[in-house]
Amino acid sequence: MSAADQATSGREPSGGDAAAPAASAATGSGRTVAETLVRLKVRLIVNRARSSKGGVAQVVVACLLALVVGGFGALLAFTAGVVHDVRVNRDVIVIGATAIALGWAVLPLISFGSDESLDPARLVLFPLARGPLMRGLLATAFVGPAPSAVILVVFGAVLGYATGTNLAVAAVVIVAAGLLLGLSAATARTLTTFLAAGLSSRRGRDAMIVIVSLLALSIQVLRFVHYSVDFADRLVAVIRWLPPGMLGEAIIDARAGELGRAVLELVPAAVLIPLLLRWWAGALDRSMTVVAGGQSPHRQRVARDGLPLLFTGLGFLDRRPWGAVTAKELRYVVREPRRKVTLVNSVLIGVGLPVWVALRSGGDTGSRAVLLATVAGYIAVIGSSNQFGLDGPAVWLDMVAGDTMRSVLVGKNVAVALEVLPLVALVGLGLAAVTGGWIYLPAAVLLAAAGLGVGLATANVISVRFPIRLPENRSPFAGSGGGQGCATSAILLACALVQNLLLAPVGIAVAIAMFVGPVWLLLVVPLAAAYGAGMWFAGVHIATAVGRDRLPEILVRVDPARTG
Repeated sequence: MSAADQATSGREPSGGDAAAPAASAATGSGRTVAETLVRLKVRLIVNRARSSKGGVAQVVVACLLALVVGGFGALLAFTAGVVHDVRVNRDVIVIGATAIALGWAVLPLISFGSDESLDPARLVLFPLARGPLMRGLLATAFVGPAPSAVILVVFGAVLGYATGTNLAVAAVVIVAAGLLLGLSAATARTLTTFLAAGLSSRRGRDAMIVIVSLLALSIQVLRFVHYSVDFADRLVAVIRWLPPGMLGEAIIDARAGELGRAVLELVPAAVLIPLLLRWWAGALDRSMTVVAGGQSPHRQRVARDGLPLLFTGLGFLDRRPWGAVTAKELRYVVREPRRKVTLVNSVLIGVGLPVWVALRSGGDTGSRAVLLATVAGYIAVIGSSNQFGLDGPAVWLDMVAGDTMRSVLVGKNVAVALEVLPLVALVGLGLAAVTGGWIYLPAAVLLAAAGLGVGLATANVISVRFPIRLPENRSPFAGSGGGQGCATSAILLACALVQNLLLAPVGIAVAIAMFVGPVWLLLVVPLAAAYGAGMWFAGVHIATAVGRDRLPEILVRVDPARTG
């Protein structure tokens, strides 16, 4: 077997360095694989900057930001190491080490689509043995603005925590810092290689939507955390048992004179790194040799029997045009990334806000948080203000199908209701179980239905009157302006304003009923539901009358490239 064949099969050639001639031929005379891959990573960064408008400025800003953040973090780490407060020393190094390891593992997963060096499948045609390839990919993990900032912070921590100590303690600090960088890079490379096939698939993009949304929400949640030294101590007491936390704890124990215990705390990371590398090697073999593809049993059954028009679990959907539209919209939610963003945001905000209010409040006030389960419906309705923009070129089907505007609008609205109302009911059930506010649960569901009726009435009219073209970018977080800038923002803002004005009577009536007494909700909530139903029927009627004659204009707006 040749060196190239052995590299393709994922096995090292016998003799250890037998692949060196092949590697040298592939990478250039006198250069190792690691050297070449590092140069390639730098060249990719430079070329990306040159090939995009404003790319040079973005790279310069990223480097300056990394320098500022890394320098500031290094200064903080150095200061934490030299202050004469054991609690500060311990809290900063343990929490910081854990944050570095966690961030280095998660952030590459988010940026997988923009960093070519993260996908080993791009190197599958090169005659590279597994060992040199792993060393090269591991070296490239330390190249770039973000890794440079982390290295600066770790360097500052080494200087701070090794200052004024003897040689043995300084050695422990240096070894712990090296193990932290190695553990972080190995974890990141192992996860990205293991998940490479999934991250490039539709399911992988779906997972990224959830991860990014959770990260964005967690930033807001941090605002409500009551920070104190006691909170930091409780956090450290938990994460110190994780391998990165143990590295920080080893530094503290070494400074306290407990060198034996410090050395033992270095062992978990020292053992975990080879295990991760071994797991990474297996994942690298599979990614370089196994052809991704094939069909699951579900896909084989669908290919054999065909996909049913309607969902078997939703028997109330009529076999009419509106039922088919509803089924289509529900399937698009599963397949279209931009629709998932709205749904995920509705879920996160619809769950997070009521739970936070219930936890912050107590007694009767906390039980009223059940009514906030309707927030999920409000967020979903805001995202329904551009229903035809999400369809894009598929609006052609509505044109050639004849007079189907009412069925299209009804089907889209029913799909939104099927997404939102179960979520409202589940959140309401959970909050009622925690707070004891069972009396507010029926009111929450009916108020959510009323809010959907009012909101969808406005969204239907806005959708047919002012459709907005979405960009071709498949990123789920791409902007929705379609190049229309301020005009798009003004339309969406006007839609939100009209929805709020129409919902104002419901909100005022519920607030008065809550102030007078919860029993008045028995009168107000049914009236609100009737008001929402009436508004929805009126909105569908107006939107159908307006949109029936505007289908060509809608198509031109959402797909101008294909309509000339």
